[in-house]
Amino acid sequence: MNHCLTSSYNATPTYPTLNYVQQSYKIYHPYISLTICGYGVITNIINIIILTKPTMRNSINCILTGIAVADIITMTSCIPFTYQYYILDKDIRVTSKAWTTFLAIHMNTTLISHTSSIWLGVIMAAMRYFFVRPTARGAETLSLRSTLIFIIVTFLSAVLLLVPNCLATRIVSCYNNNTGMVNWHLKSPTFGDGIDLLNTITFFIYPVAGKIIPCTLISIFGGLLLHTLSETDKRARRLKGNNNNSGNGNAQTRRTTIMLLAIIALYIIAELPQSILVLLCIFVTNFWKDVYYPLSDFIDLLSLINASINFFTYYTMSSQFRKTLKETLCTCSKSVSCKCCGKDNNNALRSTKYSKAPPVPV
Repeated sequence: MNHCLTSSYNATPTYPTLNYVQQSYKIYHPYISLTICGYGVITNIINIIILTKPTMRNSINCILTGIAVADIITMTSCIPFTYQYYILDKDIRVTSKAWTTFLAIHMNTTLISHTSSIWLGVIMAAMRYFFVRPTARGAETLSLRSTLIFIIVTFLSAVLLLVPNCLATRIVSCYNNNTGMVNWHLKSPTFGDGIDLLNTITFFIYPVAGKIIPCTLISIFGGLLLHTLSETDKRARRLKGNNNNSGNGNAQTRRTTIMLLAIIALYIIAELPQSILVLLCIFVTNFWKDVYYPLSDFIDLLSLINASINFFTYYTMSSQFRKTLKETLCTCSKSVSCKCCGKDNNNALRSTKYSKAPPVPV
């Protein structure tokens, strides 16, 4: 059995300022992360409840529901991880085999859910563009059944994409001379040196297929959506003589597109920097130890914020989401009348169940 090595942990950091910032923030990171995860799990459950209401069911909202499911998986896994490794056992080198096994499962599970989430974002952006583009007037989006198949295929594809990463995740043991106990930990990755080819391949496939490509695609479709939105506004002003009183359908389409553009921008902000950093780990010697590891807490924080902010985006940018949320709260209320809706519970139920109007997007 190998002896535990501690020199790599205690060595003088290459970038002292970066290390100082990381050590200073690390004190607050677990509490910030647990707060964000708790808030995110609750709000994403609310997202699922609202987006699956009969009046809200359409292909775009179905994809947003899939994103909410992926985000719940990510944050649910982060809660025990953060509590164990940042609060209970702050020294990640000294841990049991059971918790190290959990760490391996947590890493791969969150990578799968995170990859699924961003690819669902790509599908959402593509579907929205093909629906609102000028040549698609009168076009229909995918059916709910077809959209559900896309979501399932996305999750399964993410699992297949991360199979090499699962195989490269290795649990090793070492003998601690100070405590006289056996410690378990994950083997540190090595890149591009021919010693661990599987790690090199894994950390090349994942950032490219799981980060760079989807970030590029979602940026392209986001730009096309923004251009289409601008052209539509110009066309409407020409036709109406700068009259802002457009139809309800066009106004709803515009609001929905703007909200989806906000979601796309959040994906790009959260995912693209991490993709570049992971690629640099392959091509730059000691980049993982010197730069990526000190930044890992900030990278995780950015990902958690992106996974938990969608409820705020929906609520502030979608009147239909707010209306359905209020109706749902009124339905759950035990009182006969509800001030927030201005009508009784029975009327709220009837308007939801028997409405002839087609479902509208968030």
